[in-house]
Order: sequence, then structure tokens, then C-alpha cells
Amino acid sequence: MKGFAFAALFGAALLLFPGAVQAANIGDKAVAIKGDGLDGTRVDLGAYLGKKVILLKFGSIYCSTCVTSLEDVARIQKKFKPSDLQIVGLNLDVYGLARVKRFYRGYSSIIKYPFIVDEKLAASRPFDIQSIPAHIVIDKEGFVRYLSTGASPEDLKTLEDVLGRVIRGETGVEKLMKELPLQVFLPANFSKTYQDSVYVVGTSKPGSKLSLSLNGGSQQNITSMRDLFYIRTPLSLGSNYIEVQVVDDLGGKVNQGIVIFREPKIGSGIESPFPIYYFHTEKNEGPCKKCHDLNPPEGGAQGFATATQFCLGCHKELTSQKHVHGPIPVGGCAPCHNFSSRPHRYEPMASGQELCFKCHEDKRKELVKTFLHGPMSAGLCAICHNPHSSNEKFTLRRYVGDLCVMCHESLKSVSFRKVVHKPVSDGNCTGCHDAHSSARNDAFLKFPGNDLCLSCHSNLSRMNHTHPWGVPPKTDRPVKLDKQGNLACNSCHVPHASDEIKLQVKGGCDKCHPPGLMFELPPMPPAGG
Repeated sequence: MKGFAFAALFGAALLLFPGAVQAANIGDKAVAIKGDGLDGTRVDLGAYLGKKVILLKFGSIYCSTCVTSLEDVARIQKKFKPSDLQIVGLNLDVYGLARVKRFYRGYSSIIKYPFIVDEKLAASRPFDIQSIPAHIVIDKEGFVRYLSTGASPEDLKTLEDVLGRVIRGETGVEKLMKELPLQVFLPANFSKTYQDSVYVVGTSKPGSKLSLSLNGGSQQNITSMRDLFYIRTPLSLGSNYIEVQVVDDLGGKVNQGIVIFREPKIGSGIESPFPIYYFHTEKNEGPCKKCHDLNPPEGGAQGFATATQFCLGCHKELTSQKHVHGPIPVGGCAPCHNFSSRPHRYEPMASGQELCFKCHEDKRKELVKTFLHGPMSAGLCAICHNPHSSNEKFTLRRYVGDLCVMCHESLKSVSFRKVVHKPVSDGNCTGCHDAHSSARNDAFLKFPGNDLCLSCHSNLSRMNHTHPWGVPPKTDRPVKLDKQGNLACNSCHVPHASDEIKLQVKGGCDKCHPPGLMFELPPMPPAGG
């Protein structure tokens, strides 16, 4: 199959997923999950199984529909006897536990049932929740009888009806389950990625107007194609709550939400217990293969016109920028990706910098220097370079100045100083600093000491400069000196920015030469004297 569109790839696939809207299988024996409640006490579902009907409510404080439906569930609870119905809430936020508890304290007047703060997802995993809000009804014998995702007025009305029927011991409530007007299929809920963006894919009625919001903020609007929608969304570092909304035939809003965590490729402190999300797995590709060939043409793995065009049928955005990484137009995707890797297909041929060194062997010598830049020492070239395409030279992810301050945040403030050094204002960090490594521990400067400054200010010398340098100071003042104890350029000047003229240090000349202590020349002798 050549040049297939993204919609074609996923359109039939989603329809072939049996039970894609299901969070668990009807007829399964419910697992006796346990977890810590809002007040720290242990909540055990086993205490209620086999004794009365149970309603499990899954949600998040960042899911607007989950929050608004709290009042609806409280209303439903009042319609049934405590001896007939037990509600158990499960909150699926894995971070900010203190914030989660404070949030629910604001709803203490209506949450009159045990509420598990499932920060490790140990209680939710057995029910394989695919999106939130989700509701599961368990009968008196402990079997799953009904499940739904969403909390529209119609959803809640049906849920109330189901609870009444199950409490009365009626059968056939499974027939009340209907096809949802919206279902998010990818990415996998409660997973993590190292990518800065992902495709969100799902099903809806043809021509439906949908909106996607990220963490309750930025919003994108799309129209479904056939019965499929897909949209690429950026991800923030840490937990991302993605909510998709569509208006159903009755004018009601239907929401579906998923949680995906983005971990940084380098550094620590932002970590997640979620499994890594991959699309190209046997499980995800299986239904697609019934209609689509997901393998590049035979014998064409090294050709741009075959394998690469095949891949770009879905991943066209990877080569949409000005500078495309060399292997792609020359040899296609195969020089870097293993087309037959398992269990995750199209894995890189090697990890980290070892993959880059297959072509950029000259950069390997950077590793023998004593001091390595953080991404270089971690072997992660892709921290700074986009491996596919970029609008910047060397396929940098951003313009140099903007790229550097993403990690070196303290330098962001220098642009607000009165006087900014030209290389800094131009964003030309690599004019003074080596980007990869150095033999000296001096912030990867290209030249040591004054030699760096003189590489641009070549017209300066000790003879023509108005202030002495390269010599010891005549007074004991708190200024920077070179290793030999001599005055240097940075004794008087700040390399990035300053509020003083000519990038002088704070206080300017007065720092060393206070006005009251300035040397005064003797009076001139009288004329003819």
C-alpha cells in the first residue's frame, strides 16, 4: 500500500475493535480492589461484594465532566437505600495528592461514600479503564453487569435506570448499553511517552464537530472524517489530561478524557509509574492489518520513494520543515529504524548517540574531552537536535538562543537588563561556548580567559585600552582575577548583560574607585612660575 492517508490507516481499524468502549468485560467477576481513602483510611471493595449492588465511579479532578457529575451521582445515591446500593469513587490522578484531597474536601457535603485516591492505579488497572469519566455496575453476586464512559444527562439517566433494574434482580440490562457518539482510542490511557506531542485518535459520527483541550487550557477544533477523528496535540512535561468533546444529536455535550504522562529525556524528578505508550505493537496493529498492509513494499526498505513515502502516509509532519535530516531524502527511514523489530516495530537501530555516530563519526571525538555538556554526557543528541526536520540549521529543535535557555533558565532574565552583549541579544550562544564538550571546566568557552574576548575585540591591547589589564591590581578590591592574579576582562565587564554602561559590573567604576577616594591631581603651577 503506497501513500495511504492517516484516516485510511485508522478508519476501519477502530470499527474492528470489539468492545472498544468497554472498560471491563460484562459477566466478569469483579476484583476485590483496595486503596487509600480521602481521609487515609483503607477502602476494601471486598467488604461490599456479594452483599449489595456496587457502582464504581472513575474520574479525575482535571476532568470537567467527572467533576460536574459528582452532584448527579449524589442525587442518584439518594434514590436508593444504603442497604441496596454502595457507591465507591476512584480518583485516578497520580500526582499532587495533597491538592487532590483539598479539592474533594470542597465536595464533602455530597460525597457520602468511600473514595479511593488511586495514585498508583493499582485499583483501576484490573478494570482496564480506557477513558474517563467511567461507571461500572456490579450486581449482588459480584459480577460486572453494566459499564459506560461519559456522563451526559442521557448517560446518567440510563445509569440510574440500570441501577434500579440490577437492584431488583432484572436481567437484560446489558442491552441498554449503546454505541457511544464519541470514543477516544489512542493514545493508551494512563501511559507515558518521551515525545513532545502525540496523535489523539478516536471514533465519532461522520462530520461531527469536536474540540480537544489540553489540561483544561489550549483548545483545538476538528471535524471527524467518516467515523474517525485524529488530531496531534503537544504535551507538557508531567501529567497531561486530554479531553475531547462532541455535541450529540440531542444537543448534549459528550466528553471523553485520557491521561498520558510526558517524561523528560534527561534529568530526574518528573517520573511516572505508567507503562510506555507505543502505537506500533502487534495488539494495536492487529485490527488494522485486516484491511491495511502495514509493511513497506518488499525490497524497498532502502528507497525514499518506497519505504519513506509509505511511512510519510501517517508521519508527513516529520519532514514538513525547512531542513530535513540527511538520511531521509537519501536513504529513507530504514537507515535509522528497524522495520522488523519486535515487540515494538520501527525501533531505532541503536540507542542514543550510538545511532547518530553511525553517520556522524567525527562527533565521537567530542566524548574524549574531560567535560561534557549534559545531553552529550547522557548520549541524547535528540535533546537539542530534531532527528527528522527543523527550520533551524543542524536541525536544532529551536533557534540557538531559545534552545539554550530551555535548560539554562537563569539566563532568561538577562534580556531585561539595560545593556545586553551582542552575541546574547542575537541568541548566538555558540559564538562563545562549545555546544558539546570542552577540555576546560569554564562553561565550555571556546577560548580561555581574555583570549575569548579578543577573538572579537581584536583591536584592543594593553597599550591602547584606558584601563590596565593583564597586570596585578594596585588595590585590594573584590573583583575577579585570572589564575595568575592579574586583572582580566571580566574583572570589569559582565559577559552576558548589565545595568551599567559598557557591560560594567554592578556599581561600575565606583565599585573599585569610590568618588571620595579618587586620586586628585595637584594644582597646576601658575603661568610663568
